[in-house]
Amino acid sequence: MLFLLSFQLQAQENFSIKEAVDFAIKNSANTKLNQLELTKAEAQIKEYRATGLPQISGGINYQHFINLPTSLLPGEFLGLPAGTFAEVQFGLKNSLTASAEMNTLIFDGSFFTGLKAQRIYKDLIYKQADQSEYDIKKNVTKAYLGVIIAQRNKGILEKNISNLEKTLRETEIFLENGFVEKLDVSRLQLSFDNLNSEINRIDRMINLSKNILKFQMNYPLDQPIELSESLDDLADLVFVEGANLNEKIDVSGRPEFGVIEVTEQLNELNIEALRRGYLPSLVGFANFQTALQRNNLFESEEPGFFPTNIVGLALSIPIWDSFSRRSKIQQAKVDLEKTYIQKQELTRAVSLEIYNARLSYENALNQVSNTKRSESLANEIYNTAQIKFKEGVGSSLEVTQAEQNLYSAQANYANALYDLVVAKTDLDLAIGK
Repeated sequence: MLFLLSFQLQAQENFSIKEAVDFAIKNSANTKLNQLELTKAEAQIKEYRATGLPQISGGINYQHFINLPTSLLPGEFLGLPAGTFAEVQFGLKNSLTASAEMNTLIFDGSFFTGLKAQRIYKDLIYKQADQSEYDIKKNVTKAYLGVIIAQRNKGILEKNISNLEKTLRETEIFLENGFVEKLDVSRLQLSFDNLNSEINRIDRMINLSKNILKFQMNYPLDQPIELSESLDDLADLVFVEGANLNEKIDVSGRPEFGVIEVTEQLNELNIEALRRGYLPSLVGFANFQTALQRNNLFESEEPGFFPTNIVGLALSIPIWDSFSRRSKIQQAKVDLEKTYIQKQELTRAVSLEIYNARLSYENALNQVSNTKRSESLANEIYNTAQIKFKEGVGSSLEVTQAEQNLYSAQANYANALYDLVVAKTDLDLAIGK
């Protein structure tokens, strides 16, 4: 079993963002707890339904009288002098009784309301499971994006290090031939060392981000994990999908809204069940009993079994409960009113979240466009500075500054792409997509 689990993990160590979310949902402790709650809810429905179905019980009772009970009778009854009493014993030494009893609910005003509430409670568990999956998706997605932005920045650094190393080696040759000063080489070497230090920091950041992702996915921390999608892949997908920023705000897609709507239904049914409690309830019953009384239990010559069979109805009529039920109804109405208020507040909060998510998405699109132009311009300046330096009409300081500006522009563009993907993710989550 352990080998099979290890093999499955090794076979699935490369995740797209959707695969990471699916893995997290499947392996989440909350998912397992929700499944147990569903199983429990189904059992509760069966238990409650059983209270309205016939209930049958049976029993056997055996009694042996070591001494039969003694009673006193006035002597006159037996022809004895007045004022005297006679000791007499009634009954037989052995008594064996077998019985079977059945009770069944015929009418109860609150029973079917309660049964309906049990089914809706099961729906509530499903809605809570949806909300749990929503939270998992949100956390895993954010953790996944944290890894790929770090990887994107590492890629930028590696490219810049490669370019700077090439320039540094060429400058060292120029120094040997007397075309540049030692200071020019030192400046480039300092930039090169700084970039290498930065890439070491980003490597640590990637490892930390991966550990956070593993934790959110419930993935073993000691197992390797790789991501199959890059920041550019997800950004391209955002550009393809787009978003309608002018459609009417609809909060019904949010799982929290589903939970509060089902809670509202349960509160309404609770009031209905309490009101139906004022109605009478009717129960049918039947009792079948046979009794055997003998001095010698196994003596067939003595009298045999004597049956007693009873069927009947029992009507229970609520008359006066000192306003107990009315107080319960008032409390249930308060709970329902609180649910209405919570629903209104949730609608306002989610509407604001969607509105702000749309603004963030729109701003992120503009920022991507601006930083893309800045990156292109910085790259052009850097190439020009390198050409001038190689031709002897520029300085190493100019190259270093251009290189720093290029790295800053590239990082800004990468961060803008990241902000765009995050903004689109927040927008999708806000509308419950």
